[in-house]
Amino acid sequence: MSKLITTFQTTTRLFRQPKKIGDVLEYKDKSYLILGIEKFELYGNKLRIWFTCQDLSQTEYISVKKAYPKAHFIELFVQFRHDDTEKIRRMELGKTWTVHGKVYKVTEYTEIKLIGTDIYISMAACPIHPIDRKEAKRSCSRSG
Repeated sequence: MSKLITTFQTTTRLFRQPKKIGDVLEYKDKSYLILGIEKFELYGNKLRIWFTCQDLSQTEYISVKKAYPKAHFIELFVQFRHDDTEKIRRMELGKTWTVHGKVYKVTEYTEIKLIGTDIYISMAACPIHPIDRKEAKRSCSRSG
C-alpha cells in the first residue's frame, strides 16, 4: 500500500504554468491531489516544484479538520523577474519578512505562477511578536 500523503517533484519549462494547489497529478494510473507546495528551484529555463500530495485512491483513513486555524496567518505576495537570482534565494520557507513595520515568518507557499517573464509567489505567513517586556527582563537577568 502506498502512502496517503507523499511528495512529488515536478519540472516545468519556464513560461508554462505549473500545477497549483487543488490540481490533480496523474502518476502510475493513480490520481494525487496537490495539497501544498514544499519548495521550488529555478535553474536555466526550468522550474522545479516539490508538491505535497494526497493519494486519492486511498479511502481508509480518518478525516480530520485542519489542525491549525489560518486566522492568524496573512498572505504575502511577491513578483520578480525569472532571472532575479537574489530574490529567488530569499524565497525560503522559515525566513522572516518585515511588512509595514511588523515581522512575519513565511510558513508555506500557497501559489506559484508565471506572469509573462515574471514569477509570482504567494505565501502564508504568521506574525512574530516579541515577548512581554517583563518576561524579557526576567530572561535577561537569569542569563547573566
